[in-house]
Amino acid sequence: MAAGDTTPGVRIDAETVKADGLFAALHAAGAGAYYGPVSGYTGDKPAVFFLKPNARDPDPPLSARSIQHVCSPPHTFTEEGDGTLTIAPSISDRKHDGHGGLLNESDGWHGYLERGVWREV
Repeated sequence: MAAGDTTPGVRIDAETVKADGLFAALHAAGAGAYYGPVSGYTGDKPAVFFLKPNARDPDPPLSARSIQHVCSPPHTFTEEGDGTLTIAPSISDRKHDGHGGLLNESDGWHGYLERGVWREV
């Protein structure tokens, strides 16, 4: 993928997560799958969990294969009328270090989830 490229996302429903478990449901759906917002995984902050669009590329950085998440705040989640989700601001290509900073290693994908479509910047 490159800047401006888009990939359709797949929103996982609560029944699938209840039956299969969060991580199994996301891995089964594949790259671009997302679930949430949901509370209870990240304290009192709602979170959206996902596999980025490059998660199943032939040779992505190892961290790209992992299920990732963003919380609100600082992100905002908008439930769209068609059942898709929009997340703002952009989803970084770097993980937090747990102390307020970002790690240097990129996972190879930075962009947005807009109306259920992933757009790389």
